Amino acid sequence: MNEPGKLYVKTFGCQMNVYDTEKIYAFLQDTYVPAASEEEADVIILNTCSIREKAENKVYSQLGRFKPLKDINPDLIIGVGGCVAQQEGERILKRSPSVDVVFGTHNLDELPAMLEERKKSGKRICRVREDTGTVPTADAPRVMGGRGATSLLTIMKGCNNYCAYCVVPFVRGREVSRPASEILDEAVFLVEKGVREITLLGQNVNSYHDPDTGAGFVSLLESMELLPGLERLRFVTSHPKDFSPELAHAMADLPSVCEHIHLPVQAGSDRVLSAMKRGYTSRQYMEKVELLTKLIPEVEFTTDIIVGFPGEEREDFELTMEMLNTVKYQNIYSFRFSSRPGTAAAAMKDPVDADVKRSWLPELQDLQNQITAEKHRNMVGREVEVLVEEKDNKKNGFLEGRTRNNYIVHFPGDPELLGKIVRIRLTNSRAIHVMGEMVN
Repeated sequence: MNEPGKLYVKTFGCQMNVYDTEKIYAFLQDTYVPAASEEEADVIILNTCSIREKAENKVYSQLGRFKPLKDINPDLIIGVGGCVAQQEGERILKRSPSVDVVFGTHNLDELPAMLEERKKSGKRICRVREDTGTVPTADAPRVMGGRGATSLLTIMKGCNNYCAYCVVPFVRGREVSRPASEILDEAVFLVEKGVREITLLGQNVNSYHDPDTGAGFVSLLESMELLPGLERLRFVTSHPKDFSPELAHAMADLPSVCEHIHLPVQAGSDRVLSAMKRGYTSRQYMEKVELLTKLIPEVEFTTDIIVGFPGEEREDFELTMEMLNTVKYQNIYSFRFSSRPGTAAAAMKDPVDADVKRSWLPELQDLQNQITAEKHRNMVGREVEVLVEEKDNKKNGFLEGRTRNNYIVHFPGDPELLGKIVRIRLTNSRAIHVMGEMVN
């Protein structure tokens, strides 16, 4: 019997890509084992993201760094998948001679055959299938889970919103939901493997509907609540225009659903939100925040913000800063606007000088850093429940975990606590986490 090869997958971008990376490992498990590093790998896969131009440029930069590895080992196979592969296709092979295989977001199941074909024929391969409107394959996830106490579980793919700046509908396709029965079967499998917290994934989970019964997302949460052994349930991402009072009440009423939500606002200005085609106003967004805060006093919010959208003026940006001061986000994912091909925003003219906008993102991030630091200071002295997720990779003898409302906690402890829920007294605050000690 041949020894299995070694596979290294480098992931760019969002949690959806992290989930797809797990599927890549799953599809190739019969012939490859995970490699500890790029240097020892027989196959290297880049699972890419094209949500921003900077992320796309990182891919080509990374491919350039792989060239010396290919010079040392001519048999090394380098593949590119994900959103950049779906978008660029054959252009990747032309631009990067070291790449052997290119596969799109709808071609994950073909990867084993593509690698085998590459080895046998010696020919470079590109397969970028158009969206077929089918649900994500359930073949691979059966081997997922067991890597820790937490796991991702995709419930749908694609998006129907076509926000002006977003390339997702073009590279991930139209919105398609998985049957609830299939999702629940996978969740049972994960829990049996030791997973205690599941995060449900979708470009817009609020739009989920069971193709078999027509039941919506709240119904799925209620079904997940009944699974024995599932301690915590999270979900991303929620589109504000579709976030309903029914979902807010479900978050408050279902014990497993954590007191945290990622609710992307993108901008605080109604004028910019309209240009972005987001489908809600700042007031409508705040009504959802206020309802959740009323129903769940411990709830924490995280969000996405784009700075410098075409036509955005200083007054618009000030409204976004005001939104931060009002909501007091736990954390934000903030980016300077990046024009993506095929989107409506790519054709928009911008009368505001780019140099004028250059300082806005650091200004926004500085304000958020102050808010986060204050939140961390306010947590000191409290006792919280922490699900222990991993060892602290910067401090020996310390562990890292997360509270139900999404605070990252570092504390001294035995690795045998991994996967367990422990009581922690918070003692000190840091920039991106809180320090604590176990309560006997």
